[in-house]
Amino acid sequence: MAEVLSQQQIDELLGNLQSGNTDITEIEENSSAKKVKDYDFMSPKKFTREQLHLLQNIFENFARLFSLHLSSMLRMPCQAEILQVEEEEYKEFGNALTDSVLVSVMSMNSLSNKIEDKKMLVEVSRPISFSILDRLLGGDGSGYNIDRDYTEIEISILDYFFKQIANILNEAWNNYIDLTHNMDSIETNSQLIQFVQQDESVAIIVVEITLNELKGNMNICLPAASLEKIFKVFDSKYIRADKKTDPEETEKNRQHILEALKDTPLTVSAKLGSTEVTLKDLLDLSYGDVIPLNSSVGGDSIILSVEKLNWFSGKIGIKKKNYAVKIGKVLH
Repeated sequence: MAEVLSQQQIDELLGNLQSGNTDITEIEENSSAKKVKDYDFMSPKKFTREQLHLLQNIFENFARLFSLHLSSMLRMPCQAEILQVEEEEYKEFGNALTDSVLVSVMSMNSLSNKIEDKKMLVEVSRPISFSILDRLLGGDGSGYNIDRDYTEIEISILDYFFKQIANILNEAWNNYIDLTHNMDSIETNSQLIQFVQQDESVAIIVVEITLNELKGNMNICLPAASLEKIFKVFDSKYIRADKKTDPEETEKNRQHILEALKDTPLTVSAKLGSTEVTLKDLLDLSYGDVIPLNSSVGGDSIILSVEKLNWFSGKIGIKKKNYAVKIGKVLH
């Protein structure tokens, strides 16, 4: 794709052309030169474009759910939007963190897919975290210009906040894979996060959070070692994985549905038999005439229909001076 010049670059180019400082031949040679993209063979990419696109879809769903949940929890307009999903080395992510941060260490598990204790990081900017704390403690959310460490009470409140994020992550992944997120710990010192190697590839999801007029980022870091097992669950086309049903849960749901249907009223009718007559015979019928049916006397000659569906066969009789049918055979 050709490079797009800014307006300032265009003005400088036109100025140089007018003053004669720029060689047209040199411009043509540079424009026709092949564009070469740098590639570091010492640090090859671990994620394909399709895998990053999959993460984009998952976390866009997460952003929608997170916006609704945060608005409900804080009772104020909140918006979350995915700014970018990219791959980089962990040292680039770690170097961007200050010494005083707010990072939640979470683990990802899936018993059915044999995924166990895969780590991820969720970092929230200080202004956003203090605005959330101010709102949860009865303020209007404007008390976020604070330059100090978090207190133990604030850490306890943020522990609840990150556990809500873990639940939303579960729901966001649910359409693709059975994955459970657990909040392990909260770190306020980036130097204490040592379980990710500095040169390890990570997927970084940048979520922009808007609280009224305040904007800040939530950065989600997924190491390649954690995503490798997860990506193996998907097929080559990265379609949504079928959910594995639990037989006990299926039977439990079936019984629940049957219990709910037991009080449903149904119409049951007994059919003695049937026959066919011509229109002429029908017009000639009069009082006292007998119409023979196609059913024989005795045996299970009566058909019981449930909502117009033949369900039982039986024998006609009398019970307590009322006609009755004794069921002889179940047809379904």
